[in-house]
Amino acid sequence: MRRVVAGLLVAALAWGTGTGCGGEAPAEAAAGGAAISAAEAAKTYALKCGMCHGEDGKLMLAGAPDLSTSTLSREERITLITYGKGTMPPQQGVLDEATIAAVADHLEALRR
Repeated sequence: MRRVVAGLLVAALAWGTGTGCGGEAPAEAAAGGAAISAAEAAKTYALKCGMCHGEDGKLMLAGAPDLSTSTLSREERITLITYGKGTMPPQQGVLDEATIAAVADHLEALRR
């Protein structure tokens, strides 16, 4: 339970410091570091997520949800990537904050 609360706090802080009214924070603002390109985010997604979620987010191996139909907010995506859920491993300590935010942004493109 503490991990969930901590994750929500991290996501709220990242959102609060990096967004304007109704906008999404760029990956660099969420981490306070260098920007992660869309190509780098897509490559990271393919390497870390694609095995279960598929290139287009629809593979759903090992119970992974169809990301193309996800209704999660950017903050919720960042929290799930950071802390994991079910069989999805947490990426905290594996990926830096900017990369996690960039992958969360990449997931938005899968919904289109």
